[in-house]
Amino acid sequence: MNNYIQIYKNVISDEYCDELVNKFESNTDQYDTYEKNSMSFTQINLNQNDWIVDISKLSQVFTKYVEHYKKDCNIVSQMWPDTYNFEEFRLKRYLPNDRDQFKPHVDASNFQNAIRFLVFFIYLNDNHKGETAFPQLEVASPCKKGSLLMFPPLWPWLHAGLKPVNKPKYMIGSYLHYRKNNE
Repeated sequence: MNNYIQIYKNVISDEYCDELVNKFESNTDQYDTYEKNSMSFTQINLNQNDWIVDISKLSQVFTKYVEHYKKDCNIVSQMWPDTYNFEEFRLKRYLPNDRDQFKPHVDASNFQNAIRFLVFFIYLNDNHKGETAFPQLEVASPCKKGSLLMFPPLWPWLHAGLKPVNKPKYMIGSYLHYRKNNE
């Protein structure tokens, strides 16, 4: 059976990846820092700041690859919702400080976030370590600049954002949400 984990290479250009990283580093006033037992990273919520052009570009990329994903995973219409929304886009940075990481978790773990049904991560730089690992499936997605990782955020896809070692890791992510038919 297909594990529904897909990696697509070069979905955005190296130049655009660099532009997003530079914009992140230039907007320190937009940072949110998370430090809990299971996670440590800094992020910018693009939807809550003035990143409308980037949200539009990235929405087009994600929408295009939803169709690739459905085809590559042999998803038939009965398996896919008629309507959906994107969650807010977040650009994250993990520093090589032996602290920044996101330990094994699932992204649809309670009533509030159970509307998530597909994850998108685009890696914005190459990184020797810091991959997204699926420990129970013995699979990992390497951090390759411009590559897109997609998978369901549910309990069978326990995953972790591993620590970068030599340099920061940058990635941008979102989710597809189930949507009420009248929204």
